[in-house]
Amino acid sequence: MKSTTTLLLVLLFIFASGSRAAEISDEFVSKRSHSTVVWSIIPYAPIHILEGEFIGKGIADQYLQEAQAFLSQYNHINQIMTPARAWHQITKKDQLVCHPSALKTAEKETYAYFTKAALITPVLRVLMRKSIWENEYQKQESIKISDYLAQNKGSLGVVSHRSYGEQIDKVIAQAIREDRKIIQASGRYGSRQLYEMLINGRIDIMLEYPWVSAYFKRIVKKNDVVVVNINISDFPRYSPAYVACSYSAEGKKIIEALNAFIDLSIPLAKNRQRMMNWLDDQEAKKFEQDYFDFFKIAH
Repeated sequence: MKSTTTLLLVLLFIFASGSRAAEISDEFVSKRSHSTVVWSIIPYAPIHILEGEFIGKGIADQYLQEAQAFLSQYNHINQIMTPARAWHQITKKDQLVCHPSALKTAEKETYAYFTKAALITPVLRVLMRKSIWENEYQKQESIKISDYLAQNKGSLGVVSHRSYGEQIDKVIAQAIREDRKIIQASGRYGSRQLYEMLINGRIDIMLEYPWVSAYFKRIVKKNDVVVVNINISDFPRYSPAYVACSYSAEGKKIIEALNAFIDLSIPLAKNRQRMMNWLDDQEAKKFEQDYFDFFKIAH
């Protein structure tokens, strides 16, 4: 009876998604193993939103709920972890641990299994007050961070001990050694502190993802100041996002099951809408076109 109920739940999910039930093998709906998987919940809104008026409506929140329903053969445990903690737990291999919003690198592929791309995410932007952008930068579309710091144009806000990517990390480290105008905030709410400093004129620019910027605009209500997102020179517009799991036999098995879920999810409008809900109109329009192009979806 239990196995029949499980199969029915999965088939209902597939039917609701407009998918092809025949393509999902019995392996993915079997409840033989009762394996437990620990999911890392990254406490950085809006990836996961753990408090406030938008609780549970983060980019990865509903996606993870649906993935867990699909993977009903597993017992699921959600644990709040920083990204560093999540990767540490994955490398230990003493548990089956999965990171639902991972970026893939060659180094990480040596100690974690990755799904096929599950989503794309816009990359870092320079955040700046619109008045400065119009008056001092003549609305230029991109900025090179190394030039900005070398010319000592103004202060740059960063979160201490956070990686912004190998290329920018080197530039920031050099600027700190040269005693440039780097303002550092720390802790889980460091980025929000910097955003408030930006709109209050205490720093000139900061680095953040456009979906985080859109979240801050909703919760830090200061309508008399407009913040714009400026592209960083030599950066792509987006990068693929994946699910990463422990480098073990169980990790490989759940990755295969997740790939089946991803195949069903990619064509659905709600999959791209998860990100678009947290972008302003201009960013959302560019993102949707990039999504269609990356996943080769006709529209």
